[in-house]
Amino acid sequence: MKHIINISKKSLKLFLIIIFYLCVQSWTKADDVREFEIEGMSIGNSLLDYFSEKEILENVSAAQYPNKKFILYFFKGLSKFKTYESVTVAVKANDKNFIIYDLGGSIYFEKNFEKCLSMMDEVVNELDQIFTKAKTASGKNQHAYDKSGKTIQHYNIYELESGDNSQVVCLNWSDDLENQGHTDELNLTIGLKEYGEFVMYEAYN
Repeated sequence: MKHIINISKKSLKLFLIIIFYLCVQSWTKADDVREFEIEGMSIGNSLLDYFSEKEILENVSAAQYPNKKFILYFFKGLSKFKTYESVTVAVKANDKNFIIYDLGGSIYFEKNFEKCLSMMDEVVNELDQIFTKAKTASGKNQHAYDKSGKTIQHYNIYELESGDNSQVVCLNWSDDLENQGHTDELNLTIGLKEYGEFVMYEAYN
């Protein structure tokens, strides 16, 4: 059975609702990103299970990596989404099966980055209990998308024994990029090792 990662905005609080069927699964089995869902979608499945090819191609993200090994698709404001305001999906370029390598849900915070950080703390507390065997890293740095260096992201990363990972990020866009339509956001992502290594070593080359 899948574990569902949900985030509720009710009362401006953030909760992860993790459904465990303890009769058939242990906590250690949570160390597999394929066992989680974001808006019904799972890593390793085809994006075609959730959208038509026409819908997918109509939602190519405007933000792409210089290296085109992976293509990002961006879905926002869909009535079928129950938790997140948008979902970003990464698949390999020219993959006709649209297999999902990375999956992330976002919630937006206009002019309220402190609230993003507060909600991030709640998510991290939950994930600490789930990914008990993961290597962890946290901190903040400049986001590579913003060449001015003024966009800062706060992050917590969980690297599983498989090399797959989950990340929680609060992204504080620069004033210039906010004026261009970007909004501060919290992202919760799950992804395969291959995609994580791509982002780290190849994406911006």
